[in-house]
Amino acid sequence: RILIADDLAANLYLLESILKGNGFEVTSARNGAEALAFAKKAPPDLIITDILMPVMDGFELCRQWKVDEILKTIPFIFYTATYTDPRDEKFARSLGAEQFIVKPQKPDVLIKEIRAVLDESLRKAGAAKTPALRNEKEVLQEYNEVLFRKLEKKVVQLETEIAVRKAAEKQREEVIRELEQKNAELARFTYTVSHELRSPLITIQGFAGLIEEDVTKGGDPADLKTHVRRICTAVDTLDALLSDILALSRAGRSINTPHPVGFGTIVEEALGILAQPLKSRGVRVELEPDLPVVNVDAARMREVLYNLIENALKYCGDRTDPVIRIGMVVEGAEPVFFVQDNGIGIDSRYLERVFNLFEKLDTTTPGTGVGLAIVKRIIEAHGGRIWAESEGPGKGTMFRFTLSPGTGTRTDTHNNGQIKE
Repeated sequence: RILIADDLAANLYLLESILKGNGFEVTSARNGAEALAFAKKAPPDLIITDILMPVMDGFELCRQWKVDEILKTIPFIFYTATYTDPRDEKFARSLGAEQFIVKPQKPDVLIKEIRAVLDESLRKAGAAKTPALRNEKEVLQEYNEVLFRKLEKKVVQLETEIAVRKAAEKQREEVIRELEQKNAELARFTYTVSHELRSPLITIQGFAGLIEEDVTKGGDPADLKTHVRRICTAVDTLDALLSDILALSRAGRSINTPHPVGFGTIVEEALGILAQPLKSRGVRVELEPDLPVVNVDAARMREVLYNLIENALKYCGDRTDPVIRIGMVVEGAEPVFFVQDNGIGIDSRYLERVFNLFEKLDTTTPGTGVGLAIVKRIIEAHGGRIWAESEGPGKGTMFRFTLSPGTGTRTDTHNNGQIKE
């Protein structure tokens, strides 16, 4: 008959099943105190116990077991997954335990160990008296040392768990803040888009009504032609808005795998697309030499340069000598790229607002006000940041941006700098 003790029901069930499956009669206890009470009432042939239990742990159970005149000759086995240090086993054996087994064990191995302990117990029965146990003070001192070691490990474990939990909580809070920010942005985006789209639709609706009225009443054909032209203009505006909104939605989420490409090469491609309007306006483009190789999505970066150059072109004002400078400076260890113009400039109060969706500081200039919002999303998707600098109205503007760390450390040997009139 075997007495087993463990505070976990699953462990008791598993051990009981193994023992009963091998022909043993089993009694179960949920802690050391309960096991001791059962044993004094009906002494077993062997006890198997866990160590870490409430009320009375396995060490204290063993100590009391081995000083009890009836129980002290009954074999005592520790079966534990918590106390696995060699010093724990040494202490357990010093208390009088016959065996110290670390969980988990295969059933056949466990049964073999149990039978060996029982056989040894039968062999020793009556042959010798139980060896004198150490004095109480020594036992308690070593018992305290074992518990202190285990407490230290538990404290370290708890500190680690707390640190992990705090980090997870901080991350959760950051995600919540980010989601709240995204929701606010989405609300603003929805409102702004609906407002911007409604304007050309109202124009179309209004002039369509006038056309209907002219047709019904036989109005002036010249007026009819004007109404149609204005409807077409509104349709073009609506089409441009929809195209830019689509580009904006794509800008921050469809970045292709970055590859090394010369920054100067990307600039030249963007300049090639804008060659005709730049020439028509008489813009002088100064492209600095020795621009680096950058690790980017070339198509998206070309979109950035296109929008920044087009923005500089649109806001060159009435200058007779418009100039656009494109280059890079190293600040600290970080490459900072720039597109600079000598156009109408920006009041310092509006330097951050220029990246807002549909933000147009000069309503007389053509455009949807989406270009710089697209630029910002693409730059951020590349791990960089962008900002605007200006000394004020009439003093030009410089857009500066960075890319992900490590980008822009090699020189693009194909770019030697150039000036385009």
